[in-house]
Amino acid sequence: MKKVLSYFIEKATDWLFRKRSPALIVFRTGASILLTTLVGSWALTFVYKDAEHSLELGYQSSSTAQWFLTIGFIAGLATTLWGAVWEYQRYREENKRNTKKKTIVIEQRGLVDTSDTPLSEYVKSNCSWQVDTIINDIRERIIDNVITRPDLALTKIKNVKMSLAEKTSQSASSDISIVYGGVFPVPFTFYTGYLLDDESKITVYDWDRDRTDWRGLDEGDDGERFIIEQSLITGKSAVLAVSVSYPVDRLAISSVFANIPIHYLSLPSLDRNNHWSKEKHNRLSGEFLEYCKRLLGQGVEHIHLILASQNSVAFRFGQAYDKRNLPNIFVYQYEHHQPVRYPWCLKLPHEAGEEAVIVHTEFKHVA
Repeated sequence: MKKVLSYFIEKATDWLFRKRSPALIVFRTGASILLTTLVGSWALTFVYKDAEHSLELGYQSSSTAQWFLTIGFIAGLATTLWGAVWEYQRYREENKRNTKKKTIVIEQRGLVDTSDTPLSEYVKSNCSWQVDTIINDIRERIIDNVITRPDLALTKIKNVKMSLAEKTSQSASSDISIVYGGVFPVPFTFYTGYLLDDESKITVYDWDRDRTDWRGLDEGDDGERFIIEQSLITGKSAVLAVSVSYPVDRLAISSVFANIPIHYLSLPSLDRNNHWSKEKHNRLSGEFLEYCKRLLGQGVEHIHLILASQNSVAFRFGQAYDKRNLPNIFVYQYEHHQPVRYPWCLKLPHEAGEEAVIVHTEFKHVA
């Protein structure tokens, strides 16, 4: 019984004081007028007496005041009822719309265990409609933060497009929204964005390591632009090394790609928390795209991408990459504590009918 009463009080408090809608504004206005007229219509008397003193304070409204209070009471009652009926109709219509709406949450689990704080639960706490989930979990392929079988992990990512199509097939596109988030190896995250480039209105979240929780891209754009270090050498292949959160390993890059021109894009301030802006994501991905187009104009046919960035940035860059017009791209995995710093890369499909494949490298060991 106590739980029922507590639930009722909580919901009533939400409805009366916390929820926001034009109908509830009307309801609360009417309720305020009604309460004011009820209080104003009382006849108040206060009497205080002791052995030496006597004090009496009384109030009795005139007939004119009572007439105004009666009008106010009727107006307040009518406004309150109007607001209540309006809110009920709005609530029914919203529920009807919400039964059709669905959010598909794509969560990728790899380098950090987020299973105790699923992204879908975070999304559910901020919406009132159906939430469905697609989870890519490759943690069984990761030992001490090293991916032991990238080829087996890749098979799970390849199915994300099909899984998404299955979950959206019975709904109108206007009723579907998509949310993405994860803590995943850069090549796989880039590839996921590459796969979902034609899915509009994807809301991206990232894992906030300081708060150990999910967070949206809710900050403003700080205006930082990439500092460009362009190679003067040209060829059919080029290395594009991009530093966003951490500096790329220039010694390893110059050693393993000794005979390939290397181009560097770096933000002035490299920080793991410099990316909480959707506008900044869009602008930097545009700069990345334009530089890839510049490489294409120089005759480059193969881009070897080294990307040190947060998960959401890698996803956005993958979305931005034009698979039809830009060169073939290979996205490399960096392993700092291994003798081979770039043990494998993901070759993304470029021609119709091609599939993404893992390419194990045979580069030199880096001291």
